[in-house]
Amino acid sequence: MEQIDQGQLLASIAATSHDCILSVDVDGTILWASPATVEVLGWRPEDLAGSELSVVTPRQGGDVHAAHLQRLLEGERVAPFLDVVVRRDGSMFKASVALGPVRDGDGAIIGVTAILRDVTAELSDQHELIRTLEAARANVEQTPSPGAGFYEALGRRTWDTALVLDADLGVVYVAPSVVKLLGYEPAEAVRVASWEHVHPADAPRVADALERVLAQPWRTERFVLRLRHHDGRWCWLEETITNCLEDPDIRGLVAHLRDISEQVRTEEALQLSEALHRALVETAQEGILAMAPDGTTSFANERMAQILGIPLASLYGAETLALLGLTRWESDTGRFETAYTHPDGRDRILEVNRCPLTSTTPEPLGSLVTVSDVTEARLVELTLRRQALHDSLTGLPNRYLFLDRLETAAARHVRTRGRGTAVLYLDLDHFKPINDGHGHQVGDELLQEVAGRLAAAVRATDTVGRLGGDEFAIVCEDTDEQGAVLIAAKILGELRRPIAQGSGEHHIGVSIGIAVSPPHDFEDLVRRADGAMYRAKNLGGGRIAVARPEDVPGPEDHALTS
Repeated sequence: MEQIDQGQLLASIAATSHDCILSVDVDGTILWASPATVEVLGWRPEDLAGSELSVVTPRQGGDVHAAHLQRLLEGERVAPFLDVVVRRDGSMFKASVALGPVRDGDGAIIGVTAILRDVTAELSDQHELIRTLEAARANVEQTPSPGAGFYEALGRRTWDTALVLDADLGVVYVAPSVVKLLGYEPAEAVRVASWEHVHPADAPRVADALERVLAQPWRTERFVLRLRHHDGRWCWLEETITNCLEDPDIRGLVAHLRDISEQVRTEEALQLSEALHRALVETAQEGILAMAPDGTTSFANERMAQILGIPLASLYGAETLALLGLTRWESDTGRFETAYTHPDGRDRILEVNRCPLTSTTPEPLGSLVTVSDVTEARLVELTLRRQALHDSLTGLPNRYLFLDRLETAAARHVRTRGRGTAVLYLDLDHFKPINDGHGHQVGDELLQEVAGRLAAAVRATDTVGRLGGDEFAIVCEDTDEQGAVLIAAKILGELRRPIAQGSGEHHIGVSIGIAVSPPHDFEDLVRRADGAMYRAKNLGGGRIAVARPEDVPGPEDHALTS
């Protein structure tokens, strides 16, 4: 770092970070606060200086902070944790708290650096996704029972190493990657999670975390521990464990393990002359690099090397844009996400934040670039959204997505004044005897075949959804009654063909009700189509019925609701 000394880099990181950074002495007194304190906590840095740390920790959270601070001051490594923090106006929020020791020239701990990050929005998004997913699952009437395939899928996820434990903390599944990580034979896999393999100094902390996770559905705890390798040495691991006991597909505690042994060794070996700078770099959860005015990298931390999959020594002097797989910066400053091809061949998603390096001198110093790997978070979001909006058996849109597509069709009809929009309501004939007589597995396979035939029979612009059981519905845009009847007739023919399964064949049919707008109102289409379908079924099934304006819905009519 020829152009930037460590003090300048520290000041630049503190000035440009969106996180609140506090320097605290061994007695818990705040010595210094970063500029972001105003936005995060509502306090000016100079007003906090000299105050006790308890001023930003509410009474119910003070003991948690005090316990972590005491552990850190005693020389123990403290992993980032979630806690409640209070703003100047008295409002509270959830924060991710990372603590790091400040040492003097002799290595003695003389204080603590605390980094507070507001994660309220992130937690809210995750909880909303989980609630949506659970609501969708509650409405699925035909769900395949979970089996070994689900757990095998956990082990095939290349971005984690997984364990699954039951409510009594018994191991029910160990991913092959865990076995490989700790050097055990597959037959010894269950021993991986036994208490005798947890370092005695870490066992109380692990037990406390497990107790908190078991006490609250969907709670997640993250902590660092040491597990004994098969060859007898201790491995440093970061464990993230989530209570999925209420998930009908899992019904257990899912733990992801990440080997951080190299990171721990690197941090222990890191020697920087400026104590606060050293503590901040060691505590950072993101990759940090300094880009000189000529676009080359003049400083990078070990976390940056890990994220990019490039040796730390190779980062120095390299073109920063090229390291990140970019050809140009979108703007001088700001936060953005970019696709990155890791040297191991896997595609990753990186969140990049670029800010100017500040100095008291007029000469430009370059930019500070921080990088986080958000691939896992984006994959989880995508999976949850997919599961929340699609039927797990057939892959078709579920009732939530079907209603959304119908609302979209209504809005499009108002704008374009097309011919009309039709809803087809379908109920299979003779399905229940097959399902009861041959078992749910045969019934599920029949439903999957029906879903495929329906998708093939409609137009590319139509939406086929499964509403539950053996009921399906279709939205057909830009059509009239005659066009809707032609589509229904094609479906009728497709489902009259026998379905071959194993050595036998099954014969099913379908009753179809149709309602078209105009003349019916959009909000009445599904109820009208449902009523028409029941009339078709009462006439013997295997036929089509069209709703008429003069029809009076009978007591047997069913309406689709959200």
